[in-house]
Amino acid sequence: MTALTALKEASVSPRALTPRQLARRERIQAATFSMLARHGGEALSMKMIAQTAGVAERTLFNIYGSKDGLFASSARERSEETIAHVHQATLAMAEDCGGMAFFHALPRALADKTFEAPALARAFAPILVAHAGLVGMPEIYETYAGHALQRLQGNGLLSECDIALLSRLVCMSTVSTIILWAKHQIEDDALETQLRLAICQVLLPHAQAPLDAELRDEARRCIATLAQTSIGA
Repeated sequence: MTALTALKEASVSPRALTPRQLARRERIQAATFSMLARHGGEALSMKMIAQTAGVAERTLFNIYGSKDGLFASSARERSEETIAHVHQATLAMAEDCGGMAFFHALPRALADKTFEAPALARAFAPILVAHAGLVGMPEIYETYAGHALQRLQGNGLLSECDIALLSRLVCMSTVSTIILWAKHQIEDDALETQLRLAICQVLLPHAQAPLDAELRDEARRCIATLAQTSIGA
């Protein structure tokens, strides 16, 4: 079984699992999160995680294929949960400017999730880089950001462009920003603003009126905020 095949099987919807399987998966995920935050990925073994989760080591290999597969699956679940929640929360917003509610809410949600468990977020950062194909972040963004982009395009707020490619550019910009934070190149109080600016920079070249003016104003506010943060530091 390849790592990618194992990951696809490990990513089965919770609704497709029996209560016993779901409880086991939740124990494995909790153990992985806890151990990653405490020790980092390099120092961890499947045996350590299995002992903490109360499962046999071979069970982890049967489900995830490898340690990389387990880490990638955990990173994917944590990321997709956050982004899917933003998608659901903004779908029915009356003030949604043709799809922009998703992009207004996403930076705060990503920053909040990061600071909910900073050590875990930093442990996941190199996994997102080293195992990008296994984690599948571009596909997650193509699903959820892509839906918002299609709404923007359908409302005449985006030019005709490749939505899948633009979704992946949003993914690259947000993931890169969080990785810079993980490397201590972005301060905690600047992360959300940097994420907002990154999204503006991706969308602005494709924006039509009046969205283009809104994005330019947002970018200016972000730059001014970052300048003030830098002065304060």
